[in-house]
Amino acid sequence: MNCCWQVVEPCYKSALSYLCVKVGNICMLKENLVLLKSAFDELKAEKEDVVNRVNAGELKGGQRLAIVATWLSQVEIIEENTKQLMDVASARDASSQNASAVRRRLSTSGCWFSTCNLGEKVFKKLTEVKSLSGKDFQEVTEQPPPPVVEVRLCQQTVGLDTTLEKTWESLRKDENRMLGIFGMGGVGKTTLLTLINNKFVEVSDDYDVVIWVESSKDADVGKIQDAIGERLHICDNNWSTYSRGKKASEISRVLRDMKPRFVLLLDDLWEDVSLTAIGIPVLGKKYKVVFTTRSKDVCSVMRANEDIEVQCLSENDAWDLFDMKVHCDGLNEISDIAKKIVAKCCGLPLALEVIRKTMASKSTVIQWRRALDTLESYPSEMKGTEKGIFQVLKLSYDYLKTKNAKCFLYCALFPKAYYIKQDELVEYWIGEGFIDEKDGRERAKDRGYEIIDNLVGAGLLLESNKKVYMHDMIRDMALWIVSEFRDGERYVVKTDAGLSQLPDVTDWTTVTKMSLFNNEIKNIPDDPEFPDQTNLVTLFLQNNRLVDIVGKFFLVMSTLVVLDLSWNFQITELPKGISALVSLRLLNLSGTSIKHLPEGLGVLSKLIHLNLESTSNLRSVGLISELQKLQVLRFYGSAAALDCCLLKILEQLKGLQLLTVTVNNDSVLEEFLGSTRLAGMTQGLYLEGLKVPYAAIGTLSSLHKLEMVNCDITESGTEWEGKRRDQYSPSTSSSEITPSNPWFKDLSAVVINSCIHLKDLTWPMYAANLESLSVESSPKMTELINKEKAQGVGVDPFQELQVLRLHYLKELGSIYGSQVSFPKLKLNKVDIENCPNLHQRPL
Repeated sequence: MNCCWQVVEPCYKSALSYLCVKVGNICMLKENLVLLKSAFDELKAEKEDVVNRVNAGELKGGQRLAIVATWLSQVEIIEENTKQLMDVASARDASSQNASAVRRRLSTSGCWFSTCNLGEKVFKKLTEVKSLSGKDFQEVTEQPPPPVVEVRLCQQTVGLDTTLEKTWESLRKDENRMLGIFGMGGVGKTTLLTLINNKFVEVSDDYDVVIWVESSKDADVGKIQDAIGERLHICDNNWSTYSRGKKASEISRVLRDMKPRFVLLLDDLWEDVSLTAIGIPVLGKKYKVVFTTRSKDVCSVMRANEDIEVQCLSENDAWDLFDMKVHCDGLNEISDIAKKIVAKCCGLPLALEVIRKTMASKSTVIQWRRALDTLESYPSEMKGTEKGIFQVLKLSYDYLKTKNAKCFLYCALFPKAYYIKQDELVEYWIGEGFIDEKDGRERAKDRGYEIIDNLVGAGLLLESNKKVYMHDMIRDMALWIVSEFRDGERYVVKTDAGLSQLPDVTDWTTVTKMSLFNNEIKNIPDDPEFPDQTNLVTLFLQNNRLVDIVGKFFLVMSTLVVLDLSWNFQITELPKGISALVSLRLLNLSGTSIKHLPEGLGVLSKLIHLNLESTSNLRSVGLISELQKLQVLRFYGSAAALDCCLLKILEQLKGLQLLTVTVNNDSVLEEFLGSTRLAGMTQGLYLEGLKVPYAAIGTLSSLHKLEMVNCDITESGTEWEGKRRDQYSPSTSSSEITPSNPWFKDLSAVVINSCIHLKDLTWPMYAANLESLSVESSPKMTELINKEKAQGVGVDPFQELQVLRLHYLKELGSIYGSQVSFPKLKLNKVDIENCPNLHQRPL
């Protein structure tokens, strides 16, 4: 018996213990439910507090801690289970009110086990709830690791798709490590860079980090380092104490060892910046650097693999951008005015945006018409233009050196959308004294071209076929700068204004430069408003209808340095009062009808530039003998042709360095060509009624333009071959002759008129830089270039030709024996008339 008990006793005690626990859970069910509800409410309150703290942290850019995220997930699960359990317990609430009910349940095995199971679940859930409570998290969020790309806000764009696609395609090339994006201020460079930044989201797996840095005008290395440090989250409490070298080391360490596949986006660089000094490791093969700048020169200095220009919007895109935000669909008249306002912006997004904001609330035709008038006549008075447009564009001007700034503002004297020949612009600058010619005129001109390159590179001038022009908004900005007296300068510019008399000027003594280009002014009479002395330095009166200029006008202009009266066809003489212009350095009388040079001209001892081209009534220029400082003399196409007497005078002008002449005498031409000095400085040659040995003309090394009227152009086979042998040397690789020092190397324009014996015009093929060719009224010409004469010369003719004019050439059958290409010739620049046998057209 004892043995059996020993075997049964452990099982009995275990069963009894199990039974006691079960009974205890049943007996404690009500109390445990109360405890569970209380513990559950506390856990929910604790959860709500943690969630609020997490939300607050995430709003500040933090991310929830992993342990907090796990806890919240567990709480959510147990919260659902507890609710279900408490609902079951509530259903049994009525049957659990007294002991007798409990005893009745115990007598029923099914109810007993069900209640036992519920009591056990309540007890376990109470234990679980208590285990999750009271965590007391000190921190619930942390600073997240920097994302690969921080998406930047960007407005809807128009017209940038093609440029974005081109830029992205270039950027994704493995060989391209550095990309430069350039363009004028307000054209959309930052917008493009923003689109590029956001596009990296699509390929974020290919890179470790994309860093955006807003540069500044001074390109401060320290500020750039701080921005990069913030992006990489390496700016601790000691960062501000680090030297630039230490910061560079830290940046380099992170990018080299931890994030070698980095992209650096630098917005708005004004000058080159050393990436090495910043700490950018540029020896790897996985990085990319993209920067924006207003200056193309920065792209070159930074050694960008590719430069991409952001240009102004097309007319249609500009209208779409404006109309998208203003909605000019209402009245047709408003829409028409709006299109004129958009045209005034010339596709500059910044201008469109500023003016769009100004016009957004305007709803009447009168308001729109008034805005257009203001924008056309007084753009600086248009709401928002001064601060919103001009101040932004002016940053490029502020960055210029003093000399370059003067040269830039000078361009505003020319009419809107006026294409200024670069060589003429440089001559004006030299005449003004902006460029010192003490080291020689050629060096001065080189400096002038360098300034033009700088202004084009800065986006302040636009370039086209050796000419420059100003964007309308840039010109308006320049006029805004000079409209008030500052730094001793004030401009009055009234070009294309329809003026019939001089403008009303409140105070002539404050005006230093005045441009009345392209008006209807006929006379300059005595005016009591003229002061006894003005401070006028520059006066542009070209292309008016001037007939008479009173002497007093010149008498008060002793400070005048540049006077341009060109293309006033009705001017037949100038008053003697011109002698009062004692400071005059440049005088342009081209295209006038003057018959004689004014007697007072000889006393203008400072005159260095005199232009008398296309003066069809001028009889003599002998008075120039007194102008000992004269450097430039132009009388190409003038009736005052070169003669032996004038030739001697020119020889005696030791300062003369540039010459354009008219010759109508064979012996004078021969003597002129024999003068090495004069022939060498001649840039324009107008020949009339002569026998012209064109091989001799080929020796004029500086010749830019050549016109022959009613000439007998002669050639000698021996002379041709001899000259060609002198100017060309045989190639070592073939039997072709290649140019070593070719004829007409600077010749850009040729006009042939009424040369009745001319059969071909082969020699211009040697003018490698020929841009314009006009041949008229040469009835015997059968071909432009003779194939036999051209044979053996390794030259492709007309590669730079942009203008071709062929008139009244009845026998002309071909341009060249074989098809010749004209890569730069445009259809609207081809003028062929009365050439019935010419079937080979250039396009």
